[in-house]
Amino acid sequence: MNLNTQLNGSGRGRLFLVAIAVLATTALVAVATAGAAKKGGGGGGKIVYAKKLTRILPQGSEPVLFEGGAFGPEGNFVFANVFAKAGEPKLISLNPATRKWKSIHTDKTGAYTSTQFDDKGNLWVTDFTGKIDVMKPDGSGFKTTYSGKFAEASDDIAFDRQGNMFVTNTDGTPFEPTGEVALFDSQGQNPKTFLGGLAAANGISFTPDYSRLWVSEYQGQRELLLTPSKDHRSLAEAQVGMHGSPGIGHWDSNMVDSAGNIYQCVNEDGEILVWNEHGELQETVKIKQNLGAPEMSATNLAIKPGTKTVYVVVGGKAGGFVYTFPALAKGYAGGSNGGSQPPATK
Repeated sequence: MNLNTQLNGSGRGRLFLVAIAVLATTALVAVATAGAAKKGGGGGGKIVYAKKLTRILPQGSEPVLFEGGAFGPEGNFVFANVFAKAGEPKLISLNPATRKWKSIHTDKTGAYTSTQFDDKGNLWVTDFTGKIDVMKPDGSGFKTTYSGKFAEASDDIAFDRQGNMFVTNTDGTPFEPTGEVALFDSQGQNPKTFLGGLAAANGISFTPDYSRLWVSEYQGQRELLLTPSKDHRSLAEAQVGMHGSPGIGHWDSNMVDSAGNIYQCVNEDGEILVWNEHGELQETVKIKQNLGAPEMSATNLAIKPGTKTVYVVVGGKAGGFVYTFPALAKGYAGGSNGGSQPPATK
């Protein structure tokens, strides 16, 4: 989710106020439109309703915003609680089988927006205030690998087979496209711009063969298809794969299954669009608005590797939840948000 289009100057101090205001406005709109037919930006395809797995955080005075979502080596689903205050759970690990969860990290200043595991089972997170951090799956050994402009407004992470890290930057609008995809090395350091001039780059996922990347624009409502060079150090080709008109919604995080289908979260619309690689809408997955207060922030998702079960983090005025729905194909180790990466091929 794009918490703020700029993180410098006075904008940094307004980070959470802006984000909460956006969610509150969305909640009012959602109340007025709940139960009505809504445009999802795709048209066609069947409607599927996700099922509530468990509530993580109760309803409070402020909306809940969850982000990230990735499966660790032990099979736990790890995600971020963006609005958490100091001392509250900022990174959460959920056991899907028991539905029990625990906090694995908290601090005073972090605003975490993405979770991802590398091929060694390390947990990497983006801190929207301008940091890239790494730790063990239980939260121990926390370390900042990079702090600076390439991590400001950082959102999602994808690893290639060599361990290179691609990170989206959610700055920018269609009228001032200052967002980008940054490329870090396997140590989370030495960043450079992989592709700039984007309208709030957000979701990022490799195709199953790691030959191309699907990147969504939060403000532009476009799904970009990027082809890296052979060594993945530069961009060889780029095109717009899909585009949409989700009204007040925004294209947030995405994911790819083992058959190459793309799952695109539409934040503030409470749904996920699912296309095949040809851009044909296969289905629209919706979050039922039956909890007494709107839950329109379906921001991120992951398929448990080796299964066809998708886990979605959902937030809003009714609290914070994890939902599930069946994928069109199995997840795989190495899929964006889907678990540890496979070893690099020689």
